[in-house]
Amino acid sequence: MKSMAIYELEVTILTEKELKKLNRYQLLELLVESTKRADELQLQVNELQSKLDQQEVKMSHLGSIADAALQVNGVFDAAQKAADMYLKSAVQQADEIIAFANRQAASIVLQAEDQTRHISWVKQYHKDQSGK
Repeated sequence: MKSMAIYELEVTILTEKELKKLNRYQLLELLVESTKRADELQLQVNELQSKLDQQEVKMSHLGSIADAALQVNGVFDAAQKAADMYLKSAVQQADEIIAFANRQAASIVLQAEDQTRHISWVKQYHKDQSGK
């Protein structure tokens, strides 16, 4: 297939007067050449249209990939929020358990101190009773 520049150099614009001077054979030759040129141009148009369609498909896929990336980011954001909420809840529950355990420990310490005082008192009482 010839390049566009070569065709532009070959094209000769004929006036109506010049066309009328041509015989049937020359007109037929001109028509055949014009038809060939039109067919070649149509092939070029088809090739360019095909390339354009391919580019549009690629661009569409890029759009789809970008949309998918945004959706994935949305999923990650939602997962992060859920993880943050779970962690906050777990920390809150742990704090409540620690507070409860501290209260229980304080109560046990008080009971132990009371029992120690009681045992000491009982010991002292028995000592005092045996010394009388």
